Amino acid sequence: IQNIDTTTLSAKNSEVVRFGIVDVPRSVSAELSPVNGRVTDVNFKRFMLGPVGFDAPDTARGQLDVTYLDDEVRLTRGDKGNIFVLTRM
Repeated sequence: IQNIDTTTLSAKNSEVVRFGIVDVPRSVSAELSPVNGRVTDVNFKRFMLGPVGFDAPDTARGQLDVTYLDDEVRLTRGDKGNIFVLTRM
């Protein structure tokens, strides 16, 4: 799940991962800095794995280019070539 707060320009991605028989939540929070109408700089701030959290290193940065957007779907390409397909919940 990805939550984006447009008032604070922040985002949080979260999921639950199964390790054997144990479900473990993990998440990452980030600050967003729009560059233009399509591109956003991403500065990761904090990682969480279960109850353990740690600050992201200063090098944990990226950029997202929104290649398609409508009311239900967003296609985004990351600066390392990753393609993200997100649907609205």
